[in-house]
Amino acid sequence: MVKTKTAIALVDDHSLFRNALCSYLKEYTDLEVLFQASNGKELLEQLNTFQPEVILLDLEMPVMDGVEAASLVKKDYPHIKIIILTQHKEDGLIPFLIEKGVHGFLTKNTSIEVVRDAIFGVIQNDYYFNDKISIQFIKELVLTKKFVPLFEQVKLHEREIEIIKLICEEYTNKEIGEILHLSYRTIDVYRASILEKTGARNTAGIVMYAVKNNLVEPPQINAYLSPPPPLRTSIVELSCSCAHFKYSVN
Repeated sequence: MVKTKTAIALVDDHSLFRNALCSYLKEYTDLEVLFQASNGKELLEQLNTFQPEVILLDLEMPVMDGVEAASLVKKDYPHIKIIILTQHKEDGLIPFLIEKGVHGFLTKNTSIEVVRDAIFGVIQNDYYFNDKISIQFIKELVLTKKFVPLFEQVKLHEREIEIIKLICEEYTNKEIGEILHLSYRTIDVYRASILEKTGARNTAGIVMYAVKNNLVEPPQINAYLSPPPPLRTSIVELSCSCAHFKYSVN
């Protein structure tokens, strides 16, 4: 049986960055770049003909920006997953973007391996966040139902649940090992088992699973979920964007 490739679309007004990202993604045999677009308007025109499973979408673009494009894609093509790939790092933007139909959020200096992880993360679990997003923030997003991840409850051993709770308290593997009187390597093995069983792709996914399935105490809601700050114009040369991306994969 021929393995089906996951079809993706790249939308960014910087052609050099877009083409570089496309080249890196084409190295994966399970991914196919279906088309590219330089703004939201071009994206919507292409969607009349081609239907990708995942769209990697920039926020700030001429003609039609990523926010407006995400809203329209959510309305007309609700099955398509959207991952924002941007230079903005404000956590406060995330609840706003989720409401607009976004399923994942990455910065442009993310490694290509993480981009691939995010693509399959949104397909399998509906949402993906990288480990640079604070654990407390993720807890609050799930608790307040800003989004509902698709993680289903699975059977976990008591030790695995214990480790999950410590991960959610932001302890490192080394610290967890010291608390439980286990070796760092043993914690690594448990962590790999937790990722495999839950379908999580990283620490952020483990936290989403734990909150959804009531394995941790609900956090107190704070200012994280206040209205998002306005987008700041990013004055970064295109060459810098591409260089950051290239260096991150080396």
